[in-house]
Amino acid sequence: MNTTFHLYRLQQIDSQVDKAQKRLDEIQKILDDNTELKRAKAYHDKCQVAHHETENELQKAEGDVQDRHIKIEQSEAMLYGGSVKNPKEVQDLQNKTESLKRYLTKLQDIQLEAMLAHEENTEILQSAQSALDKLKGEIIQQNSQLAGEQSVLNKNKERLLTEREVALPAVQPDQRQLYEGLRKTKRGIAIASIKEGSCSACGAALTKSQQQTTRSNATIAYCPSCKRILYDS
Repeated sequence: MNTTFHLYRLQQIDSQVDKAQKRLDEIQKILDDNTELKRAKAYHDKCQVAHHETENELQKAEGDVQDRHIKIEQSEAMLYGGSVKNPKEVQDLQNKTESLKRYLTKLQDIQLEAMLAHEENTEILQSAQSALDKLKGEIIQQNSQLAGEQSVLNKNKERLLTEREVALPAVQPDQRQLYEGLRKTKRGIAIASIKEGSCSACGAALTKSQQQTTRSNATIAYCPSCKRILYDS
């Protein structure tokens, strides 16, 4: 078997390793990326703060209404209890009671608005919580699938690296150096096969003489266009 056969075999193994490693890098990037989860969590936290604020506002409004009811009850108890007999004092007490009732109406309106706002924020918070829980579930499922794929790829990569170690002794050190140099400058593809009279890497047409040189054991043939080593199976 000629030199280019061993180099081509090495290229096939390395290409599979590169492909596996590229997918492993993609998987790791996905596993490390928690941007979407952070965004959903931040929105949920924002909704939670808003919900807490409207809850406090509602509690305050309810407290104000309750306090006003108590004052009205106290005022009416004095008014109708017979303890106040002076006509002017009675009139002042009546006016105060009416004023308290008018303000109670305003407080009840504020309470209603606070209740509606709190109900709206409760629904928003529940929706944000549901979306966050759903996303967490999807991420768990996705990561489980990716972890399975990652395990298979690592095993395949280990097998390929073992095959590479077996294939290396057939390649001379100077040939290996040439191969590795081309791999670095030719985007990982140092060896190109000939398909239908053309270089499989760049598509350049090859003359009969160039194809014949490729089949020779005496020398290494290069594509005249992309300068990769040619291999003719």
